[in-house]
Amino acid sequence: PIYRLAMYQVTVALLQSFTLALGLMLIDYNEEELYYQVSCKATAFMGQFFIVVNLFFISWLTFHLFIFAVFFKDLKRLEWLYISSSVLIPLLVACIPFITDSYGVAGAWCYIRSLKQEGNCTTKPDVIGITEQFSLYYGPAAVLFTINVMAIVAVTVTMVCRMWTYKPQLRVNNFELQEQLLSVKGYNQNAKALKQILPLFAYPIIYFVLFLAAFSNRLYIATQGATSFSFSVAHAATQSLKGFFVGLALIIHVVVTVKRGRRRRRRSARAKTDQHNVTYDGATPYTSGAVTSFPLPKETDVDDRF
Repeated sequence: PIYRLAMYQVTVALLQSFTLALGLMLIDYNEEELYYQVSCKATAFMGQFFIVVNLFFISWLTFHLFIFAVFFKDLKRLEWLYISSSVLIPLLVACIPFITDSYGVAGAWCYIRSLKQEGNCTTKPDVIGITEQFSLYYGPAAVLFTINVMAIVAVTVTMVCRMWTYKPQLRVNNFELQEQLLSVKGYNQNAKALKQILPLFAYPIIYFVLFLAAFSNRLYIATQGATSFSFSVAHAATQSLKGFFVGLALIIHVVVTVKRGRRRRRRSARAKTDQHNVTYDGATPYTSGAVTSFPLPKETDVDDRF
C-alpha cells in the first residue's frame, strides 16, 4: 500500500488547497452577516479536518517505509488501520473547535481564531483558540515531523550502509564466482529498494518545509499577540500552494518511474539476447569429443537496476 498511501495524501492535499480557495470567495463579505459566519465556520471545519488527515497519511507513509526498509516487513494488513485512523481521528479533532465556537477569521482565511476583537480597533490573543491550535494540530505536527525526519535519515543511512556492505568487488578466482554473484544480488536488491523509497520521501519533506512557515506564523501570533506581515504572507503562500507542490512531485515521480521501467525492460531484453548468443566452448584435444558449453552469467545479475 505504499503508493496508495502516497496517492491518499496527494488527494487530501489537493482537497485542502481547494478548501483554502473557497475561503477566498468570502473575503468581500461583511463579517456580521449570517451567511459569512456559517460559511466561514464550514470552511474552517473542512480545513482543519483535511490538514489533520494529511498529517496522518504522511506519518503513516513514513512509518510504513521505515518498517519496510529497515526490518523488511510489508504491513499490507494494516492498510485498514491507516485509512480508518486517518479519517475518524481528524473528524473528532475538527469537531472540538466547532463545539467551543473557536472557528472564525484567522489570518488569510477561516480557521481556529488566534486573536479576538476588543472594541473597534484593538485585538488581544484568544487563549482558547491558541491552545486549540497548538494542542490539536501544531504541537502534534511538530512532534510527528521531528520523528518523520529522524526516520527518513535512519532509512537512508541504513540502505546506503547495506549497499556498501554488498558492494561487489572484482575477483578473478573462479571459485569465488558464486560468492560474487550473491554479493551483486544483495547490492542490486538494496539499490532497487533505495531507488523506490527515496522518491516517496519527497512527500513528507515537502509537507515539513511548508509546515515551517505556518508554524512560525502561529507561534509569532501566540507569543507576540499581534500579526506579522512577512510571516502572514509566507503562511498564506505556502499553505495555498501545498496541493501544487505535492501534485508536481507526484507527476515527476510517475514520469521518472515510467522512464526507468522502460529502460530496465530494454536492458533485460538485450541481456537475454546476449546470453543466448555468447557461450564458451570447453572442448579440448584431451577430451572424449564431448563439448561442454558454459553460458556466461546473466548481465542483469551484474548491472540491473543501475
